[in-house]
Amino acid sequence: MAIGPSLRTLLVLAPCLAAVLAVPPVAAAEESPKPRSITVVRVGRERGTPDTAQLQFAVEHTAPSAQAASQAAAKTATQVIEALRKEVGSGGRVETAGFSLNPVYRTDDRIPARERKPEIVGYTAVNQIAVQTRRVENVGTFIDTAIASGAARIGGLSFSIEDAAPVQARALKAAGADAATQAAAIAEALHVSLKGVLEASTEWAARPVVQRWAGVAMSVEASMAPTPIEPGEVTTEARLRVTYGVE
Repeated sequence: MAIGPSLRTLLVLAPCLAAVLAVPPVAAAEESPKPRSITVVRVGRERGTPDTAQLQFAVEHTAPSAQAASQAAAKTATQVIEALRKEVGSGGRVETAGFSLNPVYRTDDRIPARERKPEIVGYTAVNQIAVQTRRVENVGTFIDTAIASGAARIGGLSFSIEDAAPVQARALKAAGADAATQAAAIAEALHVSLKGVLEASTEWAARPVVQRWAGVAMSVEASMAPTPIEPGEVTTEARLRVTYGVE
């Protein structure tokens, strides 16, 4: 049977029409309105008692030669380390944190700077000793012991919480409760109702902020009276972003 021109055209166009009809209505889906929402960002803070202390001491010696300065510093540093290890006990650590040896130059302000010539008149050796201990209540005793053994400087003193997870969890709970309160207040002001949480994310949850004291020079005379050290408390923060649906 002969196929007429009209029927032949329909047979050619049929696959194309089927393909067009099979395309999903993407454009219609993209035009669907987004759900109305309220987003709040809140910070929760929680305080905790520190259970770890970090200290750093320094032993300094100046001598005419590099070898003499180094040997004198090493001898005193050994005394300080041995004395501190007896104090910190089995749960603490005492270790060398650094060593430096620098020349000492003669200075004469009576000579113009452009005419001065560098002249080494000695060397200064510095041994740094790091201490970590869970006996935070005895930090003052550690300082007195180090000074009595020959330490000349405290490079730093800080307190922290070794296991920060429980404190961080409490801070997140506080941020979540604050976010719910803030969202309810905003919804009431806008005359809408909250439907529930659409999305929640933690932007950051910091470890407890370490309490630090700057380094200070010490002398043997300072060890005559006990050194009072109160660790106080440390603070951790958690930032939470929550999106609530509204109607």
